[in-house]
Amino acid sequence: MRMLLLIVIAFVAFSCSSGMESGPRGNADYDRLVKGFQNPPTEARPKVYWWWLNGYVDTLRLREELRAIKEIGLGGVDVFEIGVPASENVGQAIPAGPAFMGPEFLETLKVVVDEARKLELEVGMNLASSWNAGGSWTKPGHAAKTIYMSKVKAHSGSTRIKVPFPTIPKLDPRGRTRVIKYGDDGKPEFRREIAVLAIPKEADTPLDTTRIVNVSAFFDSEADVLSWVVPEGEWEIHRYVCANSGEQLFMPSAQSVGPIIDHYDSSATRAHLEFFVDQIRPLVDDFATSPIKYFYLASYEAKDFAWSTTLPESFRRMNGYDIAKFLPLLFDNSLFDKELVERFQFDLRMTLSELMINNHYRKAKEISNSYGLKIASEAGGPGVYTIPVEALKALGSLDIPRGEFWHRTTRVEDGVDIIWLVKEIAAASHIYKRGIVEEEAFTSFINDWQEGPADLKPLADKAFAEGMNRVVIHGFTHNPNAEGVPGIGYFAGTHFNPKSGWWKVGRPFVDYLSRISYVLQQTDFVADVLYYCGDDVPNLVPPKNTRFKVGDGYDYEIINKEILLGQLTVENDKLVLPGVGSYHALYIGGAEASSYEVLEKLAELASKGAIVLGEKPVRTAGLSKDNEIEIKLTDFSDKVWAQPGTNVRSEEGKIYSGILPIEALKQLNVPPDFSYPENENSSLDYIHYRKDGLDFYLVRNTTDQWVNSTCRFRQENKSPEIWDPTTGEIAAVRTFEEEGGQVSLPLSLPPHGAQLVCFTPQKSKAEGQPLPDLNNVSWFRYESDGIYVTAGVPILTVDKEWTVKFPKGWGAPDSMLLPGLEPLTNSDIPGVKYFSGTASYTTSFDFRKGNNEAKTVIQLGDVSEVAEVWLNGHSLGISWTPLFQYDITDQVIVGKNELRVDITNNWSNRLVGDAITGEKFTTTNIKVVNRTKKIGWEHVPLVPSGLIGPVEIYEMKAIR
Repeated sequence: MRMLLLIVIAFVAFSCSSGMESGPRGNADYDRLVKGFQNPPTEARPKVYWWWLNGYVDTLRLREELRAIKEIGLGGVDVFEIGVPASENVGQAIPAGPAFMGPEFLETLKVVVDEARKLELEVGMNLASSWNAGGSWTKPGHAAKTIYMSKVKAHSGSTRIKVPFPTIPKLDPRGRTRVIKYGDDGKPEFRREIAVLAIPKEADTPLDTTRIVNVSAFFDSEADVLSWVVPEGEWEIHRYVCANSGEQLFMPSAQSVGPIIDHYDSSATRAHLEFFVDQIRPLVDDFATSPIKYFYLASYEAKDFAWSTTLPESFRRMNGYDIAKFLPLLFDNSLFDKELVERFQFDLRMTLSELMINNHYRKAKEISNSYGLKIASEAGGPGVYTIPVEALKALGSLDIPRGEFWHRTTRVEDGVDIIWLVKEIAAASHIYKRGIVEEEAFTSFINDWQEGPADLKPLADKAFAEGMNRVVIHGFTHNPNAEGVPGIGYFAGTHFNPKSGWWKVGRPFVDYLSRISYVLQQTDFVADVLYYCGDDVPNLVPPKNTRFKVGDGYDYEIINKEILLGQLTVENDKLVLPGVGSYHALYIGGAEASSYEVLEKLAELASKGAIVLGEKPVRTAGLSKDNEIEIKLTDFSDKVWAQPGTNVRSEEGKIYSGILPIEALKQLNVPPDFSYPENENSSLDYIHYRKDGLDFYLVRNTTDQWVNSTCRFRQENKSPEIWDPTTGEIAAVRTFEEEGGQVSLPLSLPPHGAQLVCFTPQKSKAEGQPLPDLNNVSWFRYESDGIYVTAGVPILTVDKEWTVKFPKGWGAPDSMLLPGLEPLTNSDIPGVKYFSGTASYTTSFDFRKGNNEAKTVIQLGDVSEVAEVWLNGHSLGISWTPLFQYDITDQVIVGKNELRVDITNNWSNRLVGDAITGEKFTTTNIKVVNRTKKIGWEHVPLVPSGLIGPVEIYEMKAIR
């Protein structure tokens, strides 16, 4: 069925069958899912980053904000104390509060804990003033470390060479002053000698590590003297020392400056976690029954090269050779052969990854769990920072893996947005059976108070379709002062607090996010293909269907080396991750290098009947000293791989190259899991989940146009239902067709609309009825007694004069008459042009019923941002997303009808107006809107606001 573009803005609501007779009666899982979908529990509801800027808070306001958080339907907060950039704190508008984790701070935290307990809200605790992990309590031995080097020339025959302590640069890689504690001798209080090397000066040839001499045993570090007879020739003596990097917390509050910890040292992690436990435990008595459910470690964003005292021994144990002779490579890799550099750096990345995963993330989990707490972290990126870990493994080492995605902000590299981090988090949560896929949501640098929920919804839907199942809104800024709007804000993120323009009408948006989160939390992801992401570090996973895509209508799961070797099995010729899922094929891509143990595992899987696809590797990845392994790998690959292009199943026990996963699936006669006639234009996206015989597909419209299409789902002997996350209503689909292992049913999705389609084991009474002809239908919806359709021609346009009333004290007149609907921003009256708040529109219209069997609906057209509607004194509720439509069948009367529409927008227009006119209706610390282009409010375009329309009334006729 073709896409219909008959109307620009429309909305579909799928009504509920009140008897719920479509569901599988007596199915406890179905009943539980229905109940949770219609009234999501706390753990499915969004949380917020609760920014305590500069540590400046007011306990009365904290209580008020927690109550507002509960009322709007949020599930909890992450307490995030942090500093303020100077540009956002002109004139010390946000004064310095008490030190983070000091006595006064802890008294305030006790207030929060007690109030959250009463309200049954979850509390998470960020483990730093800003990020990374660290604080003023961190001692030099536990603080971050790096490696420093000094060098001197040495001539043949010399026996006593003075090698000075390395000079430590004053500035760190961020250009900030290194803060390091020094002893009376002028050297760092914490320091460890790593090695002293004698390096021959060889002109124009790569440095041979066999000629490097480790002379550490002859060096006196107290006297800075090397006692060693220099052989013939010219030499350099290099001294390598580990000492504190001096790197500080990224943006701490004024009283909370301190170093970050050594993330590779388990004792540093333990000291850091135990500090928080010791300080907070007296506030809660027992963490297991406390509102504080987890500690949070923000994304690792340290800049300096990391070193730790256990690195040399760990490197030797993992890689079978000493790191010492390769230390010069860290400072100048041009000295060495290019392949040697690549292989050594691979080994170093793997070692650092294991150190950080085991000594930081797993250790943090171990300590937290011992006290009844969980650990959450953005352990896998984003990729704009130096990520020293294998991402999936690091995320899997947590209780709660978390990622992030941004609003109106991208960072594109090689065609991929590297700050859209969802698929990776979902994969880690799936394969490590964590259950929760949290996402820091709607982060931004450029949209202060300019967005409405309809602007955020497409981003949330996209993230849901990649696997997100809990939203962490970035963010909610605490405002100590109840007066003044929009108040103070954190310099990044979407401002979402009671001072936001549409907060009071935001509950339906929060419920929408909660309903989808609940269903996706309670069910298991379904995919056709496993994609092995390789052996390297960090192995960041790009967004869905970017650098890897199976094909239209198929999805994929991602696994890493640990899960491949330890968990993946074969049952009935299908690949199986126990407790996770089963898959038709495994794709390993085209990596040139691999490990021998991975190849052995791939061969084992193939020998058991699994379909394994990908190109043959030609070498190992690291700097192995065993040349036999390299030869063994090549010989083994030649035996295991089939000839390129060989059809799958034609050679048992072989791995197939030259065949893409989509080709293999077609050879296996596996139809698409989801398809529709317009596949090639990618207007629809989906994700599939399953639990106990119930299958759920989230289908989203990726476009700003209406989409009607007959969609096909790979299901058999099941009946479909529509679960509408916008309303919480559930409607049985009485008309559908099943053929060839696929169920076909028409869907009607508004611009950026989304629906959950549930397939239940119970057969429908209407099974076998042919699909209706919907080609000339503009949009339609399902109800219990059939499909209701409209041809898109209104029976009435409400185009009479409108009265608009404005709240007092905001520069607008008390009221004004509009002969027709248009954006308020078109007005010549400054108080109207720049209005922010809630404007109340009223009018009347005469109505005559045309078809007594038809339903009557009213749609508002274009709205900015949220509408609340009353007809003849009856509340019709809040609408926040296109098509802003209401069923008025039971409220409209023949004759004169009174219509009231309240429209709430955000604060941007009033902020612009104040900047242009010099008026002072608003108060905020945010003076620059676009953090990249440094745009002041006076240069920000106005956002069209108000009820823009057209307001139209339609009849919807039933197809029985």
